[in-house]
Amino acid sequence: MSNQLHIAQITDMHITDTDKPFHGVEVRKKFLEVIQVLKQRPLDLLILSGDLAAEWGEIESYQWIKKQLADFPCPFIVMAGNHDKVKNLVQVFDLPSTDIVAGMLCFTRRIQGKLLIFLDSSNYTLPTAQLAWLATQPIDEQALLFIHHPPILCGSRFMDADYGLQNIEETWGTLAQFPLIKHIFCGHYHTAKTLQNQDKQIHLTPSTSLQIDTQSLEFTVEHTTPGWRTILWQDSQITTFVEYLDSNDAQVTK
Repeated sequence: MSNQLHIAQITDMHITDTDKPFHGVEVRKKFLEVIQVLKQRPLDLLILSGDLAAEWGEIESYQWIKKQLADFPCPFIVMAGNHDKVKNLVQVFDLPSTDIVAGMLCFTRRIQGKLLIFLDSSNYTLPTAQLAWLATQPIDEQALLFIHHPPILCGSRFMDADYGLQNIEETWGTLAQFPLIKHIFCGHYHTAKTLQNQDKQIHLTPSTSLQIDTQSLEFTVEHTTPGWRTILWQDSQITTFVEYLDSNDAQVTK
């Protein structure tokens, strides 16, 4: 078995329940264009890290995504964002009951012998029951953590003001107990950025639909070029970078 794990993270797809646009963006078309590129990559895993649906967890959106990924050449994992409904995700993607903690998608996976942890911030918090679950996990090895909402404020004026995680202090108090979690991968902010907080790096992944201007106090679309994140885990070394669909050169975040 190879000791390298090759992951693609896509996020904030906001797939509509029909072919209608989302904020003027043809989100289904952009999603398919990204998937066509990723099908050509030697991936071990595709992660859809929340806000799969446009607004309120539309079941037709999930059904459409599932159909488009039916022939994807590697396994994929779906996570819940604040525009998703866990019960609809469970129904459409036939998710196991063992992945659900107090009604939330909260689980671990071991891929290529490496540990991945997935949390559910779909109600804008990491609730007490979920943090208690995390605190009981025997994380005695290097692990990657995936959460839709970043567990810190991220320097985006519009998103930080009203749309950040609501229990950051409590969440970080739990995360700080795990020194072997060095990398946290998120979406939600519709931008690409890597931030350092204490001993951890928080990586924001751009959307496949639209990117938000981080300097504006109001919702402002910076551009509509779809992006995604590549994660390469070789032995103990983590390398990650962001790519955009119309760019020949990957944009590397450090």
